[in-house]
Amino acid sequence: MAEPADEVQDFSPFWHELLSGEHPMLRRGRRMFRMLSPTATDRCRLCFAGFDGFTSPAMRLIGRGPWRRNPHFCERCETALAENRGGTELDIAVLYADVRGSTQIAANMTPAEFAALMQRFFRTATSVFNRSDAVVDKMIGDEVLAIYLPGLTGSDYRRRAIKAGLDLLRATGHADPQGPWLPIGVGVHCGKAFVGSIGIEGGNYQFTALGDAMNFGARLVSSAGRGEMVMSSAVAQGMPDGLAAQPRRLELKGYLAPVDAQVVRVSAGS
Repeated sequence: MAEPADEVQDFSPFWHELLSGEHPMLRRGRRMFRMLSPTATDRCRLCFAGFDGFTSPAMRLIGRGPWRRNPHFCERCETALAENRGGTELDIAVLYADVRGSTQIAANMTPAEFAALMQRFFRTATSVFNRSDAVVDKMIGDEVLAIYLPGLTGSDYRRRAIKAGLDLLRATGHADPQGPWLPIGVGVHCGKAFVGSIGIEGGNYQFTALGDAMNFGARLVSSAGRGEMVMSSAVAQGMPDGLAAQPRRLELKGYLAPVDAQVVRVSAGS
């Protein structure tokens, strides 16, 4: 007999207001930290605690130093996200980046050389994601995943995910005349996902996102060639002005009907 599925607590009012930036306590906290850190130029994107300026030592003492998964958010906000177990359904943007031909690349290197190359990739991706106010969700094997939430990234979270995808392609050298130092493909999608703190009672809880939007984004990146960013039609509506994209019809594994996508290719000189 199958065991019953664990019930995931859905604190929708709390989580939805928090992750959309509309929670009353969050708004009051932001006003307070603006007053307490008037000289700060770098702040937690959620609570607005100052990371620099003359009050930064006091902020660190009360746990408002930068979060290790994204230094644009503070440790106390990380704790709040982890301890308030449960989550809510929210429209988000997701960005997947995957190394193209990693098996062949690894075959031509020593294990230590390949590990160093992947470490460079993870550092580069993390830097791009941090600048775009994403949450680095996963780094597994040769793939990285970032999520963009309206309350943390801003109302332009879709556009910023698209721009981050282009920035990552350029940062890995796809626009350089000598070619990329690591060939990657990027997939960007937006849609409703369950976002919150998931885990096992008595064990570690992780702030993450789950649902079909995540699966769809993973399928998109699998269809991207080296130097390509493949965007779903949903997220492509938020494309920055002037960005040239080409339509592409895709058949994605696990989806019965073909889907329409927009593709941008970054190559030497672009």
